[in-house]
Amino acid sequence: MLRFGRNVNRKKMGPARYIQTIDIEIHRLMDELHTQQLDMEVQYEALQETLEELEESRNRYADLYDFAPVGYVTLDRKGCVHQINLTGAAIIGKERTQLIGAPMYVFVIKNDIRLFMEHLRRCKQTNEKVITELGLKSKNDTTVQVQLLSVPLQSSDGQILHFKTIITDITERKLMENEMSRLERLNIVGEMAATIAHEIRNPMTTVRGFLQLFKGKKEYARDKENLELMIDELDRANEIITEFLSLAKKKDVRTSYQNLNAVIESLYPLIQADALGADVDVNLELGDIPYLMIDDKEIRQIILNLSRNGLQAMPSRGNLSSRGKLTIRTFVDDEAVVLAVQDQGTGIPPALQDKLGTPFLSTKENGTGLGLAVCYSIAARHNAGIKMETSPEGTIFFIRFRLPSPS
Repeated sequence: MLRFGRNVNRKKMGPARYIQTIDIEIHRLMDELHTQQLDMEVQYEALQETLEELEESRNRYADLYDFAPVGYVTLDRKGCVHQINLTGAAIIGKERTQLIGAPMYVFVIKNDIRLFMEHLRRCKQTNEKVITELGLKSKNDTTVQVQLLSVPLQSSDGQILHFKTIITDITERKLMENEMSRLERLNIVGEMAATIAHEIRNPMTTVRGFLQLFKGKKEYARDKENLELMIDELDRANEIITEFLSLAKKKDVRTSYQNLNAVIESLYPLIQADALGADVDVNLELGDIPYLMIDDKEIRQIILNLSRNGLQAMPSRGNLSSRGKLTIRTFVDDEAVVLAVQDQGTGIPPALQDKLGTPFLSTKENGTGLGLAVCYSIAARHNAGIKMETSPEGTIFFIRFRLPSPS
């Protein structure tokens, strides 16, 4: 006897009735099966939609993680990289696969390794977030200044499992802070100079006048050479005072629309005379540039200072074929007029590069260390910026003046 959803007794019904009953039962079972199939299809579609939403959400999270504006890195208890996003890898300058499993300290500059180890130690001991600023080695052996913010992740029994660390690139901020500090030092020196300049110059003028008077008298004829030397030294002291005054941030600047090329051309004979004395050639490459709002006296000073620094950076080579060359260029770059002064010296030592423009910093035996400081002050008063590129083949100083706004 066949059994379906209910008992069917063949002996109690005729064959026709029996077949009809079986047929009805089969149709009922097929309807139930079809209904279950439809339910499964609906559930499958809902599951597919859920999986797609989860995949989309995972991709969004991955994008937010990988392309965040800061680096995210997970360090294990030993300080090795467990996970890192693409931004963090880009800051260090390595492929992500090269970083996983590597000790983080190997990417820290040598002088800051102890600082990094102290950062992890404090994070373990305090069980709180710890912030440290240090330098990381990046591409081409460059240093990236970063801020590390780390928090420890603990297990249920209080054991530290990982350190979650945020890496923020603060290189630009550090450069800006250093620039502001340097300009502030220049301003202080300038203000001090402005305060005492007149008090110093008045007695110097009196002494110089008497020395000139004595030089013209017969009884001092034998001392003429010494008197001239004293006058020269007083004049040199007066020039130093003038340079000090140029450092003053609040110095009056009388600007007018002028052509920078014309200022350079007017100075060319003077620069060329200095160059001949140093066995150096001078080359002008003046481009088509618009007029600028400048103080021509101050711009003359910045050109002369940079040119003379360049000439002094190139030792005399003795023959025409190997003479050094000083090149002065002007051109338009993006939204700025650029004045470039390039020498073929031996470059600026790395230890001095971050200190350029600091008053009294000089590598010359008789230098005052005020020439570049004056250049930076003049540039600041003209809302211009100074950048430097140096190598063993020479140094280039770029002064970028903003293009005048269209009227």
